[in-house]
Amino acid sequence: MWEWNLLRPTRFQLSGGENVNTNAMPNNLVGQPAPEFSAPAVSYDDHTSRDVSLTSYTGRWLLLLFYPRDFSFVCPTELTAFSAHIDAFDARNCSILALSVDSVDDHRRWFETPLNKGGIGPLQFPLAADPEGLVSQAYGVWMEQSRCSARGLFIIDPAGVLQYSVIHNTSVGRNTEEILRVLDALQSGGLCPASWTAADGTIDVEEQLQAGRVLGNFRFEQKLGSGAFGSVFAAHDLALNRRVAIKIIGRSVSVSRDKVLMEARAAAGLHHENICTVFSVDDIDAVPIIVMEYIDGQPLSECDLSAFDTSARRRIVLGIAQGLSAAHACGLVHGDLKPANIMVTRTGDPKLLDFGLSRRDDTPPSMEAAGDRNAVSDSAAIEDTVIGQPESDAGSSTRRQLSGTPAYMSPEQTLGLPASIQSDVYAFGLILTELLTGKSLVRPAGVLDVLEQIRSGTVRQAALDSVPEAFRQIVGQALADVPEDRPTVVALIDMLRAPALLFAG
Repeated sequence: MWEWNLLRPTRFQLSGGENVNTNAMPNNLVGQPAPEFSAPAVSYDDHTSRDVSLTSYTGRWLLLLFYPRDFSFVCPTELTAFSAHIDAFDARNCSILALSVDSVDDHRRWFETPLNKGGIGPLQFPLAADPEGLVSQAYGVWMEQSRCSARGLFIIDPAGVLQYSVIHNTSVGRNTEEILRVLDALQSGGLCPASWTAADGTIDVEEQLQAGRVLGNFRFEQKLGSGAFGSVFAAHDLALNRRVAIKIIGRSVSVSRDKVLMEARAAAGLHHENICTVFSVDDIDAVPIIVMEYIDGQPLSECDLSAFDTSARRRIVLGIAQGLSAAHACGLVHGDLKPANIMVTRTGDPKLLDFGLSRRDDTPPSMEAAGDRNAVSDSAAIEDTVIGQPESDAGSSTRRQLSGTPAYMSPEQTLGLPASIQSDVYAFGLILTELLTGKSLVRPAGVLDVLEQIRSGTVRQAALDSVPEAFRQIVGQALADVPEDRPTVVALIDMLRAPALLFAG
């Protein structure tokens, strides 16, 4: 049960002078767990009393209707209206429960009384008894003077979180169509403008975000770019007075938004000078966002690699490796390491960002577990991140998906195996080679051809042929075909610090 100890009761007044006591309810209950309750209830088709509670409706939406009394005038009109729409509520996975101060015996008599004598008739949902007003007080709709509840209406989601509340004057009945509209809007998961209906689209926040727009505590300044999971914006944190970068998770992502946010929360535990700090992961107005450190710099993919001298390249390579090592020490995999996910600051320091594909690395991949070599559609560009493209083993119902950017995938990823610490090492080897040579290893081609270049060892051989001789061993080991043959990032750091590796040539 919820317990609140407020020293000063809060009251508001309905027309007619009736005070509604809200001292038992927090000021901002919407978006919070709904108060638990338990009450006896009875149904029209089964006059046997049974206890109902909030947990009785776990997994379904619940419309909680408080009304003043049985055998009244306005109450039966709205209760029968809701009952007449029970199929519409059922179609939305929503149950209805009505409560008043009347006893279970009073409810039975109301069911049994003929309509022409004030009876309620065959309602399609139960009536619960709250004679002491305990549930009404918990939901802030108790009227002490009348010793009954006001017309409070609450919509609670399947997880038990209160999503909507309204309290009517006792003289005014509620409109069923409006409540169905609100329920549709809540279930849409988006922002719904005034007069919204289920036939309308929700507001596309990503499309309408412009300089000056405010979402939660953030005032947006400009769009910085777009990626596989959405768009990134520079914004001003109005609460903490600082500049931040905000990633809006797009609706088009083929993986679960919840999964992306869960992995971002895992990345938020990383604190390292070469990793972009994740400040928070939130859901504001049904818009999932990741709030990150704002980095003043540019992606490595947009840098002129030939402009870096030996010292600058060394600093970037070691910084990337040190950031990866910190993540791997926490069991976190980047999963999509590429130049576009590495920011180079004005001072020349690299910062890894977008751990959107990261996951806890519990089981190292084995090449023997890979699926067949049938890949994905050849329509995507090699720089794009491919997400949710399934593969199937021949003669098997097992479905795998390619996850990553084709040009920076490891051989095992091209076969549908998940990203791992070893695949991060492979991607690091590719980036190291690009910094040494100033060019990409993968020939421009469609996705299928790119994946075949990686699987066949063509990319690895091109790397060995192009890097200075002093680097062939370290590049060759990082790009080993078999994941288990690749060194750890810690070992790579030791090798990179060798005096002989001067990043010459």
